[in-house]
This record gives sequence, C-alpha cells and structure tokens, in this order.
Amino acid sequence: MKAKNCVICNARKGKRFCVKEEDYICSKCCGLIRDPQLCPNDCPYFGSLTEKKGQEELPIYKVLMTTPKGSRSIVVAREKENGNIQFVSASVDEWKMGLKDCFGSYDLPKKEFNRFVGMQPQYADADLDECKEKIKRGILIAETLGLKLPREFNKFNRILGDLDSIELTGSLYKCYDCGKADLTDKEVEAIKEVTLRDVAAGDCGTESETMIYFVCDDCKGGEEGEVESNEERVLAVKVRRGRDKRSRYSRSRYSRA
Repeated sequence: MKAKNCVICNARKGKRFCVKEEDYICSKCCGLIRDPQLCPNDCPYFGSLTEKKGQEELPIYKVLMTTPKGSRSIVVAREKENGNIQFVSASVDEWKMGLKDCFGSYDLPKKEFNRFVGMQPQYADADLDECKEKIKRGILIAETLGLKLPREFNKFNRILGDLDSIELTGSLYKCYDCGKADLTDKEVEAIKEVTLRDVAAGDCGTESETMIYFVCDDCKGGEEGEVESNEERVLAVKVRRGRDKRSRYSRSRYSRA
C-alpha cells in the first residue's frame, strides 16, 4: 500500500503510526511532537518510559544565551550521573528566519563543555523558560515561512525538556528593542516577504542580506520624523529592497506612530 502524506505537515510521507494522532506521521513531525507524558511506553520511536523520564529529570547544569539582539545562540546543558554533560545548542534568528541551526551532544566531558562555552564571551546565564519560548517561537517562524528545521534539532531537542507547556501569544515577530510588544500584521508580512526574498536569492548570511526590524511605540524613544503611516512604512520597505547591496546590511528601523 502506498504511504499517504503525514497528517501533521501534509508534506512528507507518513510512515510511522502515531497513537496520539491515530494516524501515520513522518519522522520529522514524530520528533517534534514527542511527549514523555503522552507517548506510550512501548512506542518504538521513543524508547521506554524510564528512558524518557530520565532524559528530562537530569539536573540542569547551565542555561546560557548570547546577549546581542537578533540571532541568539542558546545552550541548555544537563549533568549526567557520570559527571559528563549532555547539551543542545540552538541558533534562533528572532527577526527573520527563526530556528536555523542546532547541534549538541549526549555525552561530553564537562571540561570540554566548559571550554566550548568559555570560547563564547557573549554568553550569559539565562532563564530556562525564556530560552524555551525563544526556541519555540523560532520553530513557529521557520514553519510559517516554510523553512526546514535543522535535522539535528530532532536529535537533541529532548534535552530542552517539555516545550508543550510554553505558550506563544501575539504576533509572529516582536518589537526589536523590547522583544515583547506585538507588531501589526502588515509589519509582520513585510518581514516575511523580505526574509523569503533573501532566502530565495541565497543572501542570508552574506553581505547582501537585508536586515529589517520594527520597534513599538513605547520603544521608539521620541525619534524625529515618525509621522508616516504603517502603509507608508511597509511601502518604504518594499522600495528599499533593491538598494544598498554594496553595504553589509540594508537596515530599516521603523516605529508605529
């Protein structure tokens, strides 16, 4: 019998029967929706219940996040009984592409892990739930844009713990300055359009990449000349798309009047 499409993404072939979904799903979606509380003990794709619980119950060793705005690097590390470290490192582009890179280890000597994070001076201690929220929003951004999630994320995402309890609210993208305030639908659509254009052109990560962001009313700081309408600002973004290719970034900073 020919495999039908996954009931979750409807893009890939569903070859794994999921008890939760009561239908066939693909391996990628299987990795994303795995839940130690809901997946049955005998699920061949997740291992025993003891293994699943043990994965989440390992004590937190460190939770780190880079401080500069934009593309955040997040590290969640847990300490094993043998003293070694299992960790996941995720790169989240908050303003354009969402979750775009991931790597990790399930058994790394603590000395090597500390050497790795010590080479990143921009890391700072962070709140686990805040990091989970940024990663989950990064997943949502990538999926909304139709971008592929890093394959390694499916391998190491269990180290994060439960993501289902993290609630996402408001707009897909947030204010650049405070990271909390919602953007308008037109502003979000403008960011999506620029992002997909850069992805299609292969400009992401190059000197030709367009950096676009918006700020909310409270964060605009009384900047002069902020009198144009939302429609005019979005139009300005569209006009600006073909300009400044010789510079590293074409930076568009707008706030709502």
